[in-house]
Amino acid sequence: MRDVLELDNPMTRRRRLVFGLGLIALGLAAVPFDGTVRDFLWTRRVGGDVKRELEFLQQFGAISSIVLISLVILLLDPADARLKWRRIADIAVAAALSGLIGNLLKMFFGRPRPLFDDPMHLLGPLGRYPVESASGGVRLMSAWEMGARGVSDLWSMPSSHSMAGACLAFCLSALYPKLRPLCVVLAVIVCSARVLLNAHYVSDVLIGAALGWMIAAFAMRRELGSRLVTLAAPSLRPNARPAAD
Repeated sequence: MRDVLELDNPMTRRRRLVFGLGLIALGLAAVPFDGTVRDFLWTRRVGGDVKRELEFLQQFGAISSIVLISLVILLLDPADARLKWRRIADIAVAAALSGLIGNLLKMFFGRPRPLFDDPMHLLGPLGRYPVESASGGVRLMSAWEMGARGVSDLWSMPSSHSMAGACLAFCLSALYPKLRPLCVVLAVIVCSARVLLNAHYVSDVLIGAALGWMIAAFAMRRELGSRLVTLAAPSLRPNARPAAD
């Protein structure tokens, strides 16, 4: 796997780092314009078949897509079973790490989604914001109140869909370089859909994509999933001897 994208090559690693940090810088630069873009799109909402297609495509990187891709790897990848399971494990661990970090950052920043039209507001760990409650009224809510109705409305930064899409795009590109153009296009569609559907600001998706990309690079270069598989099932190590008949 590492030979494919030269994941340990210092120059390649430097380019990935520059690309990720560049996206974050671009996201931060976009913050002052988030409100303007939101106002423009709010009166031009996407609907009909276009909306339905975007809602479907934005799930690239979600659990269902990872399960489907894992099945495709098991059925079509010509590599031996041990290598296929290690590849699936690397993808799964990268996705899990991206999801965990993304949700923690969402709760830490506590940025209201575009529906509130308050792009410059960040609650931080201790802040509260008026959100519709389960009883139909409005109450002050913290972004840390997991499970409470409406709390996800305070989880705009970063976009977890964008993180997941960029993460999966990097993983598949590393494992199957011929898929790289398709993966990049799908990741861009995910990010665009989150903005067009008024779920996130532009800065949310740019920073989310950068984080997903960098987390995937970290996880894949260190083969975190493969290491877990080796610990759990030593027989799946690349140099392990097959069981005797």
